[in-house]
Amino acid sequence: MAFKCRRWTVANILPVGFMAVMIFVIWMLYSWLHIMPLLSGEVLCSDGDITIPQVLVIGWSKSQWEPGCVAAAFWRGTVQGVIQQTLTCLLLICFGLAIFTDPGSVPEEPEWMLQWPPSPEIESEAPKKKQFEVKHTGARRQCKWCSRYKPDRAHHCRVCRSCTLRMDHHCPWIANCVGFRNYKYFFLLVLYSLLDCIFVIATVPESVQRSLVQETQFTHRFLLVFCTTLAVLMGSLLMLFLVFHTWLMLRTTTTIEFCEKTYRHSGGSHRGSNTSIYDRGFLPNVRAVLGPSALLWFLPVSLPEGDGLSYAVAKGMDEDECVDDETSALLPKMKSSAAVAGNYHAVPIRLGYVGPSRRLLVMRRRRSPRGRRPSAEEQ
Repeated sequence: MAFKCRRWTVANILPVGFMAVMIFVIWMLYSWLHIMPLLSGEVLCSDGDITIPQVLVIGWSKSQWEPGCVAAAFWRGTVQGVIQQTLTCLLLICFGLAIFTDPGSVPEEPEWMLQWPPSPEIESEAPKKKQFEVKHTGARRQCKWCSRYKPDRAHHCRVCRSCTLRMDHHCPWIANCVGFRNYKYFFLLVLYSLLDCIFVIATVPESVQRSLVQETQFTHRFLLVFCTTLAVLMGSLLMLFLVFHTWLMLRTTTTIEFCEKTYRHSGGSHRGSNTSIYDRGFLPNVRAVLGPSALLWFLPVSLPEGDGLSYAVAKGMDEDECVDDETSALLPKMKSSAAVAGNYHAVPIRLGYVGPSRRLLVMRRRRSPRGRRPSAEEQ
């Protein structure tokens, strides 16, 4: 598991418990004060301009009784109950899976261990797939806390005390990191929660109106208003959250990458870049989060393909012909720095990659010791 510390502490349990209580309260109030009255026939029916409680209409003569009122209310209660219960069940399934699914961590294999000796005998243990996120020197990224190499898009979580694969963020509401293996569950959790809140907001006003017209206990009336208010507040926050994560999904970006405003590629980082090298178009981006089958996108099954250690990049990002704006901006500097004279000589140093597969050698001026001319070996 990704956690390398004591996970269930009071600080971690409280947010999860709060979320569970909110889900239970909305479900209980909606089922008790809205669905049950509809199924039992406690609805308002109209007789001309007079609004009559159904409990009184049932005892009247057939000519004064509206036979379709109870049947319609029972049908509405059945349909609304099935929809709300289904959304709640899916919500709870995704909630549990997001909490207890390991988001993915760096494997305990020699190729990822920081202390393994870089000898030719085990050079074959190096990662089989190309790593696009490296240091400016071209070396692999390292985690000083885990003593392991970092795969692409992996980050160290100080709460979990582990490096998480494709880490999006650490979510206290699920007491877990949102990463490669549980991001779909987290996304669907937000989606189902929002749909549940919207459905409650759209249907419960009927019961609120009934409580205002019909004689109703003050406690029931207050709880109906409280249920509606709670659904509105939660729905508003979830709407913003879903829009943000949908935008991230369509751009194949994580929350950490968005906050850092950095899209890395081999040897360099484009701070403030508007495009991610992992952005391969609409369908590939969605499949990278919701899985390969479009029919199962909105069900908590069929996770994305891959191992979380390497990711496909946009077409041309690992080709030689790829030259970006930053490369073009640095090339003139390379030309101007090549002109050296006097007691200075050019020493090539590698600053990294300015393109996914192009190395840039920049000439640095270094003064020769005591004014002597550089030797042939130094040149």
